[in-house]
Amino acid sequence: MNMIPAEELPGVKKKSFSMYFGGSEIWFEHLDGIYGYTDIAVEKLENDYLTFKKPSMPSLIAINLDETEVSDRLIAAIAEKLLNGGKRFTRVVFVGTDRAAKRKIKSALTQAAFALNFINDFEKAKEWLASESIM
Repeated sequence: MNMIPAEELPGVKKKSFSMYFGGSEIWFEHLDGIYGYTDIAVEKLENDYLTFKKPSMPSLIAINLDETEVSDRLIAAIAEKLLNGGKRFTRVVFVGTDRAAKRKIKSALTQAAFALNFINDFEKAKEWLASESIM
């Protein structure tokens, strides 16, 4: 099997960012396209969290996991940041998860105080975050 060098992974090159959409500011956490490189996905999450944990950053977050292996270790790292990282989130949507990953993530986030959704269409995920915040 030909392995892609880590520095050439689409998910390593893609930057996470904050953007206004539909009247709300949303943080887009791009952990997609990292395939089975769990260490790299966790490291990217850790580095990005230094930015999106700031009080001035949005409490709405879309976490894109498309084409990334959603391992137990990655789920634990995500859950730690969302539940115990010191930042209060109001709505979180996961994009690009299969049924098994969805079940494991839901289980890891059972104590979440935020609205949680799984939508595999990125545009619909953004719309869900924005529409929920206008209520």
